[in-house]
Amino acid sequence: MKENENLLMSPLWVLYNKGVQIQLNLNVAEQIKDIHELEKRKLIYGSLKWAKENSSYKFENIFRRMLRVTSVNFSNEIIYEYLMNFKSFMENEEFSLLADDRPTNRPWMQK
Repeated sequence: MKENENLLMSPLWVLYNKGVQIQLNLNVAEQIKDIHELEKRKLIYGSLKWAKENSSYKFENIFRRMLRVTSVNFSNEIIYEYLMNFKSFMENEEFSLLADDRPTNRPWMQK
């Protein structure tokens, strides 16, 4: 469970920065591919599958840990809905988030 929480921080960071109105599109997909290599994206996707099976989990607690704040601007229901949208976004073959194995743009991570 702790590993899933840590992996969910990446999509939740997008929610925190952009809000629920964010358009999950090709630009966001490219940014994600620049930041996370394929293996990590697959782990994030696995944590989203875990989230789907654990809809009653208190996802706002991840926000609290991530941001070290006591109040969260999103209800647990909104966070869960966003995570499910992010899961669908990752599954969309148009964005190749679960298939594109190009190197990240981080020079220190390149082999």
